[in-house]
Amino acid sequence: MAELTRTFAALTIGSEDRESIARLSAAMRERQSGTDLKWVRPEIIHLTFRFFGDLDRKQLGKASDAIRSLDRDFAIPDVAYGELGAFPSKRRPQVIWLGVVDPRGELAALAARADMAIRRVGFGAADKPFVAHLTLARVGRGRRSPAWDLLTDGLTTPNGPLRITSVTLFKSDLRPQGPLYTPLEVARPREGTGVGGTAVDEKRLRAPGGPGDQIGTEKEGEPADG
Repeated sequence: MAELTRTFAALTIGSEDRESIARLSAAMRERQSGTDLKWVRPEIIHLTFRFFGDLDRKQLGKASDAIRSLDRDFAIPDVAYGELGAFPSKRRPQVIWLGVVDPRGELAALAARADMAIRRVGFGAADKPFVAHLTLARVGRGRRSPAWDLLTDGLTTPNGPLRITSVTLFKSDLRPQGPLYTPLEVARPREGTGVGGTAVDEKRLRAPGGPGDQIGTEKEGEPADG
């Protein structure tokens, strides 16, 4: 029987952004009394644009080739933090997320370009559209949803630019305590480019965890989950 690898592709964010999100999540956790929220570890928060499911070795090679074709061939998109939101709605939140503002469509264009590279190597269209958001928490199965106002009123969300550090192909190992994510292929921005094509220190673009490094556990899978 062919070996299969559960796989998804995502845009990753910088360590300073993870720290900002960690502070926001901590503030929200203090307000979650009476609900069962499962918080995403800030170090593994990302923006999924393609969930493959189980791939055999040949398919995995093609997906890796697609991501590799983007390496050093894109600029960091000009995006910023948005507002807090929820799926399916704030009245009945099951997934709590932080929005991403993409004023010039650069993030959407990067996700579309990466997805097109994947389609060129033989994969079909993605089953879900890309929705730019960073998932912060989920309500446990069968558990009560939190009161949105109590959870969010008066909170200060991060402000300013959000740095995209790579396009990455991840392996997801399902385990009782949650999936373990391992980067398999990492495409980084062009050297010397930052938001809007400006210069940036390349060392700061290096996302935590290189190919083969296990970076954490959480569940992927909401619409273009982050």
